[in-house]
Amino acid sequence: MSPFEFITVLISIILGLGITTILTGVAERIKHFAHTRLYAPYVIWIFIVFVLHIHEWWNSFTLRSIEVWSLPMFLFILLYPIVLYVLAHLLFPSNNDQDFDAKEFYFANYRRYFVIAIALIGLSVIHNLFVERLTIASQAGQFSAFVIVIAFILSKTKREIVHTVAASILLIMLIVSLILSNDTLTNF
Repeated sequence: MSPFEFITVLISIILGLGITTILTGVAERIKHFAHTRLYAPYVIWIFIVFVLHIHEWWNSFTLRSIEVWSLPMFLFILLYPIVLYVLAHLLFPSNNDQDFDAKEFYFANYRRYFVIAIALIGLSVIHNLFVERLTIASQAGQFSAFVIVIAFILSKTKREIVHTVAASILLIMLIVSLILSNDTLTNF
């Protein structure tokens, strides 16, 4: 087993737990759909976090080029999947009551989502600078997302249209960044 294979096992386990949390939460809402009131920003956040999990797993293949590993580096790399898992867990209520109002749940928790999103963006930028050796200029998307999230937290608005537009913009930015990125698996 190579160091890369050894390292990616734990990363995959953590990401798998996050994906399981999301899929279980969605399945619970489907099971109790008659008693569920959906809310667009909440659904968009679920989709964003799911895609971020898949992308992180896909992107972890780039770690294969690292030849020498250290425990501090490994622990740092684990932070992103761990924070993603926490975000996935925050998206769903602890109790699986049949009656679920997604709008009420979202407004009770949206600040937490955005604070965790800030942590993810920060970890991503640090990872890109020091592990992937990317430049600051190449991270315009992360900085744009950071500005949107910070502005959103500071605004403290509870207007539905603003939440829907903000979540939609973040989703569009994520999709565009995935389309424009060159994350292809090669050299198997």
